[in-house]
Amino acid sequence: MVLNGGGQAGAAHAAAVRVSARGYQLGQIGNAAGGTSRTLIMYRPGYEAEGARLGRDLHVRIVRPLDGMRTNQLLGAHLVLIMGR
Repeated sequence: MVLNGGGQAGAAHAAAVRVSARGYQLGQIGNAAGGTSRTLIMYRPGYEAEGARLGRDLHVRIVRPLDGMRTNQLLGAHLVLIMGR
């Protein structure tokens, strides 16, 4: 799942292209419920290694467990990339 949390038009789509180019399957692409100043990756329980790998692949430094989202909000996704400002 790739979400735009920074408000810049097209940020989630552009990031989704980068994620897909790295071989990851894409889930939902859209806007985050709230804004965020920093780009981050969140992972559902049991997917810490995958979150760390995506962080390395995209050079995202903040990788952490789900915070502010529930597992059922992921619509089956294991990782969430939230693009910041």
